[in-house]
Amino acid sequence: MPLNSLLLILLLAVVTLLVGVGVLALLLARPTWCAPLAGALAAMALMVTVTGMLVAVSRG
Repeated sequence: MPLNSLLLILLLAVVTLLVGVGVLALLLARPTWCAPLAGALAAMALMVTVTGMLVAVSRG
């Protein structure tokens, strides 16, 4: 079932890009939120990376 894992990774990438665009819009609207938003985005990117790696390794 490599198609399911590819779809999951694609979904994670799309969600990451959408959240990134949202964060960019917030940073342009409210520059004082830079530190909390950067930390939240970094944590989310780390979670997405770990999830993608786990899916890739478990699916073989």
